[in-house]
Formats: sequence, structure tokens, C-alpha cells
Amino acid sequence: MNSLSKGLALFIGGAIVGAAAAVLLTPKKGEEVRQELADLAAEAKKRAQDYCEQVKQQIKAEDGKLNSQPSQK
Repeated sequence: MNSLSKGLALFIGGAIVGAAAAVLLTPKKGEEVRQELADLAAEAKKRAQDYCEQVKQQIKAEDGKLNSQPSQK
């Protein structure tokens, strides 16, 4: 498993654990909890998208470096 997969798995796992803890430990009404979970899910989605975009940019940068190097034969 590469570092990207590990990082993404840890991120998703952390989000799930955090959401479960929030549901189990909150003294709030169900509607409030659902709204907070929706907000947390939206934030997790945004962070995951941002992380994926950063990885894409790093891959493109590395690919550009590799393509600009003279080939060795």
C-alpha cells in the first residue's frame, strides 16, 4: 500500500471515528446531530478533494521533472 493510500485510509478512518464519537457522546437533539454530521461530512469531502488535488499537482510536477531530463541510453 503506497503512502497516498495509507494517508487517505487514515483520513477516512479518522472521520468515521470522529463522527461516531460525536453521535454517541452528544446530548443534542437528533436533528442537530444530523446537521452537524452533514457539516462534518461536507468538510471531510472538501479536505479529501483538496488532498487529492495536491497529490495530482505533485504527480504532474514530478512527471514534468522526469520528462525534462535527458534520456540515458
